[in-house]
Amino acid sequence: MLYVCTMKKTIFVLLSVILLAACTKEDRENTIVNQEESIDRYISSLEGVRIARNGGSNRIVYTEGTGADSLAVGDSVKFHYAGYIFSGGKGTLFATNNAEIAAGHDFPLSGGLEKRVLGGSSMVSGLANGLVGAKKGEKCDIVFSAKYGFNNTVVYNVPKLSPLIFEVWIEDIVKN
Repeated sequence: MLYVCTMKKTIFVLLSVILLAACTKEDRENTIVNQEESIDRYISSLEGVRIARNGGSNRIVYTEGTGADSLAVGDSVKFHYAGYIFSGGKGTLFATNNAEIAAGHDFPLSGGLEKRVLGGSSMVSGLANGLVGAKKGEKCDIVFSAKYGFNNTVVYNVPKLSPLIFEVWIEDIVKN
């Protein structure tokens, strides 16, 4: 009899854990869908800009770059950035390597000019996907849902499931 009660309790606990995990996953998926809808509304409200979409990322181009070469996976890019939590636009600044932005927000500078290979693991996929096709001299914002950012992980001062928007200034590209 004791064995049957223990078995029933064990099964109940396991089912509860499975249901909780399923609800949590569904909640995350709903959050991502809502973020993507909010991003689409934001982008639709903008005028006089070019929008480039790639792999879940949206690049809002304010100043077109120059030259024949555009960024592709495997190329090197040198850029300045300011990363914000997306909240219907640029919300809370969480990182920047742009001295002017840092000073304007009384925020610590996060290093100097970034030099990265596009497609490596050194940046979140949303930023990397958004940079594909950019050119030297381009000034843009790259916005994406948490799915392409830090997802369900807290990173420094960025809460889990945060959509992100990066202000980016492309200084140089090197075709590799």
